[in-house]
Amino acid sequence: MKYIQGKEKEWEHNPGYEKKVLREWNQWNKIQEIVIPPHETAKLHYHTIQTEIFYFLTENGYRIVNGEKIIPVVWDVLIIEPNDKHTVVNETDDEYRYLAFKVDYVDDDLYRE
Repeated sequence: MKYIQGKEKEWEHNPGYEKKVLREWNQWNKIQEIVIPPHETAKLHYHTIQTEIFYFLTENGYRIVNGEKIIPVVWDVLIIEPNDKHTVVNETDDEYRYLAFKVDYVDDDLYRE
């Protein structure tokens, strides 16, 4: 059994979003909590190796994946496969929160256009 107390984990601040790693199984697989602050956008990007599985905790944001706008609700799951171009937008006054399960994670596998 693994019991993770997320409040004890440190936040990493990045342009347009914040994240904290909740658990790493090995260097290739991890779970992160991600927050898009009010009125912020995580820039359009893609990965060539990793798959990202998003589980939504709030409903005040949306995504654009391969040009398609997706508005997930709480408990929805979205799977971003390698080479899917995606961004996250929060146009509200509240934080947009979700979990990211990263599979086949590689540090340098982030590309912006």
